[in-house]
Amino acid sequence: MNEIQFESVRKAKVRLKYLLGELVLGNWYPELLVLTPRRFEQEGWPLAPEVLAEMLGDENDGAFCRKVPAENFEPGLGKYGSFLSYVPYRDVLYYVSVSGSFTEYLNKFSTKSRQNLTRSVRRFAERQQGLPSWEVYVDYETISEFYSEALRISKQTYQTKLLHAGLADSEAFLEHMKNLARNGQARGYLLRDSGRAIAFAWCRQQGDRLIYDTVGYLPEFSNLSAGTVLLYHIIEDVFSSGNYKEIDFGPGEAQYKSMFSTHRKEFVDLYLLRDTVRHRILVSAHYYLLLISGAIGRLLERYGVKKYLKAWIRRLKS
Repeated sequence: MNEIQFESVRKAKVRLKYLLGELVLGNWYPELLVLTPRRFEQEGWPLAPEVLAEMLGDENDGAFCRKVPAENFEPGLGKYGSFLSYVPYRDVLYYVSVSGSFTEYLNKFSTKSRQNLTRSVRRFAERQQGLPSWEVYVDYETISEFYSEALRISKQTYQTKLLHAGLADSEAFLEHMKNLARNGQARGYLLRDSGRAIAFAWCRQQGDRLIYDTVGYLPEFSNLSAGTVLLYHIIEDVFSSGNYKEIDFGPGEAQYKSMFSTHRKEFVDLYLLRDTVRHRILVSAHYYLLLISGAIGRLLERYGVKKYLKAWIRRLKS
């Protein structure tokens, strides 16, 4: 395929969420050929439009090209050969390069940040009075136990209640986890307080990367820095395993990502749709709603009410 090395090539219904702030107003699921390259830097990515057109079946609405270099496409609507191109926004990927020792990795933090981090981890461990504070699940036989406890936590997080972005609650997803575990590609982490699971992280292997996929913690334990403590142990575990070259935090900005990562890359996810009136209307509505939502968010931020409004919306959803 034009000498591009792919992580995956698959057909899927790709969800486009119509968001106003954190409120989901609607969804669209175009049938797309999803192409994910192994690396950002491959020359010739994305593929030429005529090559992509040959790869599409008649039933597909277009192609979805992941991890396209940000300098090649501006946000908004345009043309790419015969395709309608759509870039909702520039995105960023944070990741940890797993090289050297965990101690060397910790040295990337400032002295103050490192002391605060290790203090939080130590205090949480002391609170357990000798009980294990965290566990990792990798085996086919135990992944169901992880899923059960992680799902209980996930259902109580705002990611599930407000954004519908928590751990999937379905037998099909559990089977997916089991298949990954059977192939040695699953890592599920739980943080425990007095034996009770209070935070989870579902991670999966892609090549030499560990994807930090779905996470959550019980809101009442935020004062214990539960998510931060668990992530510390996850990174420590990955360094000691010797099985990975990167920990991929996935797209998007977040304070914990910038804090724990060693690298940052900008990219875009490129939608290439058959140029029809319907597609133009749907992607235009999606893009302009993004612009309106962003403008409202900046206005609320300027007057210092954004965080209070988000808290109020989360309470309504709880």
